[in-house]
Amino acid sequence: MNDQQYDQFLHIHTTENKPKFPRLAHYYPYEPTPYDVLDLCFDKIELEKNDGFVDFGSGKGRVTFYVNYRFHISTVGIEMNENYVQEALQNKVQYSMEHNLQNESVRFLNAKAEQYKVQPTDNIFFFFNPFSIQIFRKVVNNILKSYQKNPRKMYVMLYYPSFEYIQFLRNETHFEVVRDVLVSNDSTYNMHERVIILEYKEMIFT
Repeated sequence: MNDQQYDQFLHIHTTENKPKFPRLAHYYPYEPTPYDVLDLCFDKIELEKNDGFVDFGSGKGRVTFYVNYRFHISTVGIEMNENYVQEALQNKVQYSMEHNLQNESVRFLNAKAEQYKVQPTDNIFFFFNPFSIQIFRKVVNNILKSYQKNPRKMYVMLYYPSFEYIQFLRNETHFEVVRDVLVSNDSTYNMHERVIILEYKEMIFT
């Protein structure tokens, strides 16, 4: 299925991408993650029923709905643009009519990523290069503070990651790469066109 067909299957509308606000210094314009990339990305990780998924820079909610539908887990999208949040909530109405959410939920919050209070149940964090390294550091530090209060299995998933993201996680945190997969592109080679999954592995000294 192409992106439009996948949207129709999920009963959501996320393919049209008309900018809703001018580019800001540290926040990058929304661009929906291609569904074929999502298939590739989530073929590389097993999510369990108690996992909590967070998409930072969720836009109209494509990734949030995809993960909820595929794994039947609770998902939340964090988006600073109120217009996109409203579109995501409209999508939720249609999605909820067609899919039984049962005990899991789909939520959208209108907030800057660094303002989001990471919950003890949040443990899978997705980023499609949504903002600068300065904001990314703040978000990851919030994640790590939550871990200190509630240790748990945690993963960071990066699509089209910047060098700064990777360098920071590798050199200044205990996140370690467990999957690094190039996204196939027959026309050109782009080393950024990849999915990287990192797991938090805190060192324990005895």
